[in-house]
Amino acid sequence: MENPTLEPQKSKPHSPSRNNAWFGLILILAGLIIFAQQAGWLGPTFNWWALFILIPAFGSLTGAFYAFQASGKVNAAVRSSLGSALILFTLTFIFLLGLDWSVYWPLMVIAPGVSVLLNGFGGRELLNMAFWIGAGAVYLGVGFLGINTGWMDLQQRFEPYNWWAIAILIPAFGAFVSALLGLLRREKAGNIIGLVIFGLLMAATGLIALFSANWSLIGPVLLIVVGVGILLGILIGKNEP
Repeated sequence: MENPTLEPQKSKPHSPSRNNAWFGLILILAGLIIFAQQAGWLGPTFNWWALFILIPAFGSLTGAFYAFQASGKVNAAVRSSLGSALILFTLTFIFLLGLDWSVYWPLMVIAPGVSVLLNGFGGRELLNMAFWIGAGAVYLGVGFLGINTGWMDLQQRFEPYNWWAIAILIPAFGAFVSALLGLLRREKAGNIIGLVIFGLLMAATGLIALFSANWSLIGPVLLIVVGVGILLGILIGKNEP
């Protein structure tokens, strides 16, 4: 006779009540904002309908909470949900305040950049290539936002060089750091060589852009990079047990 107390407990599916609660709260907030706008307390550029973008945004936050509750740590699922929420909150902010897209479009470069950057944490390498690519995107977005709003002009500070080329050099630097750490940890030669080749290509592209050099140089640079990759493969292969 089976003992019912020994039966495995089935995990309860997540109740949709929290999502419904967010939906109800957003409806109340939308009603209050419409009332305030019709009463003349808010300007005409305040787009109340953008609040409905908050529904999936809060849904992503709820997903991050459940993922953290299940694992007990900030894993890839938590970081991914937080990144999605950040993008949706940024989009809501732009639409809600009626911001000029021609000025504030870099916010939609910064938010995805931070999202990618968040996914770069964790694992053996602590900071993987996603972190460096995200950091480059954030730098690019902040730079354009500073120029568009007038609070910081990187082009004047970098003159006569191209400031935006740094966004290409950041992942290049990250690739070299990751390759060095992989070499110290005795990782597979293919991974290290791939990182070095990627870093060299990004570095060459970034330097050509930074100094406004002739883009026809990228051809011979590509040959050099491939040659370096072959030599590295031979050298690292000899040192492998």
